[in-house]
Amino acid sequence: MVEVQTEMEVETSLPLPQTDQPTNRAEETRLAIEHLDVSFMRRFTKLMFNPTNPFIAGASVLGSIVAAQTAYMQGTYEPLPHPKKDRSFGIEYYDGEPGHSSMKRIIVLGDSLVVGVGCNAAPVISQSLARGFAQRFKSDVAWRSFGIDGGDARTIHQSTIDSVRSLVRGNRTSTSSGHANSNETDASRRTSGEGQADMRIDACVIICGLNDFKKLWKGRTAIIFRRDLENFIMELRECLGPDCLIILPALPMEPTRFPEPLRSFVILISEVFDEQKKALCLENPSMLFVPKPSVRWWRRVHERFGGVMSGDGVHPNETGYQVFGEWLGSVVARRFKEVVARSSALQN
Repeated sequence: MVEVQTEMEVETSLPLPQTDQPTNRAEETRLAIEHLDVSFMRRFTKLMFNPTNPFIAGASVLGSIVAAQTAYMQGTYEPLPHPKKDRSFGIEYYDGEPGHSSMKRIIVLGDSLVVGVGCNAAPVISQSLARGFAQRFKSDVAWRSFGIDGGDARTIHQSTIDSVRSLVRGNRTSTSSGHANSNETDASRRTSGEGQADMRIDACVIICGLNDFKKLWKGRTAIIFRRDLENFIMELRECLGPDCLIILPALPMEPTRFPEPLRSFVILISEVFDEQKKALCLENPSMLFVPKPSVRWWRRVHERFGGVMSGDGVHPNETGYQVFGEWLGSVVARRFKEVVARSSALQN
């Protein structure tokens, strides 16, 4: 009998990015791996916060502990500095035999993860994503990044939509780096309603959700998050056109360093919000939901690179940004190949 890999297993079986050399921080690696092994606590948290849970008193006690931990962390949290070296665009060149002649264009929108909070240079995750995409898709990639520190779906929408619109409609003769692309074809541009050629964006990645479920206590539920995200995507679609692939990645909260049971509660809530992303993508064939890497994959990352979280326990360090960014770019490129193949089949 042939063993069939699930979608998640296929994606998390991708090789680890060759971002840095392996570390020798054995103790840091051991602690990071131990922190991932929370299967019992996660099951216990899901049981306690299940609406049908008969042990409602236990859920109340656990909820009180989570609330106290949240209040303490909010009161003592010290924000990480913004990157000293900041830039919002670039090109990642494929260094092998080209598999595709035209340069691909990707924009990355999101919160502090896109800003690169805690890094010396930014935006690490956007550049790493483009690098992973370029190597997997075998094509040069021009990328542009728009990040809002502390942004939820609503504020990211309000703060970035004009920039995206200006990028698409205001730059009709050059790439985001300001240099003409000699490999550009007519297919890389689309025509606006006024008959003018708009820059074609091949993929748009939206990284959000963390700051939305942080406002759960204000009534910002997963359903409201979905509505805000849907409004954002609707306006993005008007700018980017019907052919742009919009990607919604799940948030990998497993490596975070919150104390238990707060950490398991955060993972549980993030998965509820990620389900709304998945539901939106299932309704639209030009959208892609990317499940988060498995705990097994993160364990391999820790074994190779040591710790991947910054001092605040919430944001990745530079290695964490690079590793996750390249993994995400590889997954998106593999799916993008499938989209291109289906499109070619329909045209033939």
